[in-house]
Amino acid sequence: MDELSRQRQFEDQFLSQLRTRAAALTRGVLPADRVVFEPTPDGVDALRATLNRLEVYDRAALEKLPGRKTLQLRFQRGLLGGLFRRTVKRLRVQVLAPVAPLLEGETPGPVDGEQVQEALARYEVMPRKMRPSAVVLASASGFTHDAQALVNSAGPPSLILMGGREDGGWDVQMPAALRRSPWGRLFELETQDERLKRLMYHLEQNASLVDSRGISIPELSEKLGLPAAQTEALVRRACRAHSRLLTVVHEGTIHVCRTPLGAEGDAMSIWSRIRRLLRLKPTAAERVRVMTAQRVKLEQQRHELDQKTETLEAEERAAIKQGAAAPSDAERKQLAGKLMRVRRELRRQRAQAQMFTRQIDIIGTHVHHLTLAEQGKRMELPKAEELTREAARAEQVMSELAVNADLAASIEVTGETPMMAEEEAAIFEEFKQAAASQAPAAEAPTPEPAEPAAGESRAAADAAIPPPPPAKEKGESARPEMG
Repeated sequence: MDELSRQRQFEDQFLSQLRTRAAALTRGVLPADRVVFEPTPDGVDALRATLNRLEVYDRAALEKLPGRKTLQLRFQRGLLGGLFRRTVKRLRVQVLAPVAPLLEGETPGPVDGEQVQEALARYEVMPRKMRPSAVVLASASGFTHDAQALVNSAGPPSLILMGGREDGGWDVQMPAALRRSPWGRLFELETQDERLKRLMYHLEQNASLVDSRGISIPELSEKLGLPAAQTEALVRRACRAHSRLLTVVHEGTIHVCRTPLGAEGDAMSIWSRIRRLLRLKPTAAERVRVMTAQRVKLEQQRHELDQKTETLEAEERAAIKQGAAAPSDAERKQLAGKLMRVRRELRRQRAQAQMFTRQIDIIGTHVHHLTLAEQGKRMELPKAEELTREAARAEQVMSELAVNADLAASIEVTGETPMMAEEEAAIFEEFKQAAASQAPAAEAPTPEPAEPAAGESRAAADAAIPPPPPAKEKGESARPEMG
């Protein structure tokens, strides 16, 4: 899909989702009981002006560019039992796209603040009664920082910027007062299932991190573009849906990790709780989950030590470089003392990291063996006796089938009779005689007599033809030719 098609698809998807969201929220969430969708010429006029400024006078270019479909959403509320209706809010919706890069076949960048101000300028000259309450601008490539800064400085009307993310989500920028009001829910176009799908996408993209030391909630929140509270709720839901996912708390921070062995059924079932109360031996899946949590904590501690080690190594390199360039012995002595302290601390950090590495190796090996043993138990495979018995039975069936096939080929009955065979042999002899008679004629063709010239008599022509040789008597032998 080219960039133009992607931008047009984004425009159709955005307008469709906003229509659906507005129609759903007018049933009790928003302070309105009806919404009217009205197409406006804002997008076409803006695109035509941009093309004229770029000196592009092609109607086909205007038809294929995104941003032509603009809407006005009028939210109304009934008065006096529905006899009168009052408009409580007007929204203008438009998709912005850089025109010049799209015409040249390039990938456009984020929309800047100048283009946002140009889109807002047309509403300042409108009559006050027709002026919208809020303007919603969307972009498939997002918005720059100067454009996002206009959200809190521009207005009225209120400005809402909705940028598309690469993972399918939305980056929504709106005034804080509007976000706290019921109207802020109008711009939550993403459902919980879609957010969960995006979360699983990011977990798969960081699979090596999830399988080792885990990924923290703040990191996931930054990747998803959601608040930490919403991200944590999504993580809890993902852990309930996928038994291999679990959360580990390390130093007050929740980390999401994945165990190699998933629990069968509900991990928090009544039977599982009874087993814990009775202090029975935990199942293999429960033991793997516990050891995975221990491994994640060890991985986090080793990661912290690695960061400290990198800092100390950088200080060591800097001290060596400064000591080599020091002009006096006093400065060299100071740097030597600092280098001794850094190297002593480095040895300690590396020793602790080595201890964590060995502990992680031990736990990882035990988890690996438990996983192999449990997966071997869960998959019921045939035993050696059954395999041997079925192989012998299959071999017997194949041998009987081969014997029957040979027998069927030897006793096959045809519909040919003796008289048909004789008639067929006579026809073959006839074919051979015809072929033998045609072969000499093809090798030595007889010359045809020439046509008599004009004015010659028929008798002269007949005289030119040699007489046939005399016929030989029956039984007369041919004379030998002279040498």
